[in-house]
Amino acid sequence: MPKPEKFADVFSFVDYRQFLKEYYKSRKAFDPGFSHRFIASQIRATSTGWFSDLVNGRTNISGNHLIKLVQLLDLSGAEAEYFTILVQYDQAGTLEGKTQLYRKLFAIKGVRPELVGKDRFEFYSEWYHAVIRELLFFHDFNGDPSTLAKILHPPISVTEAKKSLRLLEGLGFIRKGPAGTYKSLPATLKKDPAFKSLHLDSYFKSNIRLGAESLETIAKEERDISTMTLPLSKSGFEKAKEEIRALRNRLLALTQSDTSPEKVYHCNFHIFPVTR
Repeated sequence: MPKPEKFADVFSFVDYRQFLKEYYKSRKAFDPGFSHRFIASQIRATSTGWFSDLVNGRTNISGNHLIKLVQLLDLSGAEAEYFTILVQYDQAGTLEGKTQLYRKLFAIKGVRPELVGKDRFEFYSEWYHAVIRELLFFHDFNGDPSTLAKILHPPISVTEAKKSLRLLEGLGFIRKGPAGTYKSLPATLKKDPAFKSLHLDSYFKSNIRLGAESLETIAKEERDISTMTLPLSKSGFEKAKEEIRALRNRLLALTQSDTSPEKVYHCNFHIFPVTR
C-alpha cells in the first residue's frame, strides 16, 4: 500500500481528539505497527493506555508529551501550530481564552470574514438569499429555478428563486458554470459593523418568524427549540452575550469541519429583557 500524502488533514478539525482518532485509523491501516503501545513508547508515557485515554477525553496533554506527539504525527510549520492551538483551545479554562484561541485557529487557516457592506447589503433583504447561498455549497443544482424554489422550506416562488440567483451572482457570492449549474464561492460572510440598515432588522424578523412557524411546520425530531427565563445583572447580561458569541464561533467552526452537509439550518439566538 503506497503511503498517503496525509493520514488526516488537521485543518479540517476543530477537535484535536477527533483528529487523532482519524489520524490513527488511517496510519494504522498503512502501518500495522503503529499501535497504542508504540505511541506510548515514543511519547514516553507511563501507561500503554495513554493514547486511548487521550482520544477518549480521560486525560489531557501538555509539555513534552505534546511536543513529542507533534513530532510523531509528522506535523510541522502551520500544521504543528494549528494542532497545538487546538489542544490549548480544548483545555482553555475561560471563555475569553477560548475566544482568543479560536481567532488564532482561523488566522492560521487563512479564513478571513468577508464584510458585507453597503454595496452588497441587499443580501439581507430576504431570508432565502443566505439559504440558497449555503445550499449551493453542497447541493448539485442543475440551474432550474423551479427545482430550487421547491427545495426551500417554506418554498418560495420561481420568480423569487430567479431573482435570488441573479442577486447572488451579481454580488459575487455564487458562480454559474458552463453547463448552467451554480456553485457558491467560498467565503465567511460578516456584516460590516460600520453600516446600519433596515434590511438587517427585516432579515432578523423574517428568521424569527420562520422559527415560530417551525413549531407547526417541522417535526419535533427535526428541530430544537427551547427557552429560558433568567435573572441577570448588567454584568451577567454582558457575559451571557459573550457566551452566545462564543457559541456562534464554535458552530461556525463546526461547519468548517463538517464535510457532508445534508440540509441548511437557521440558528437563532434570542436574549432580551421582559421586565423594566
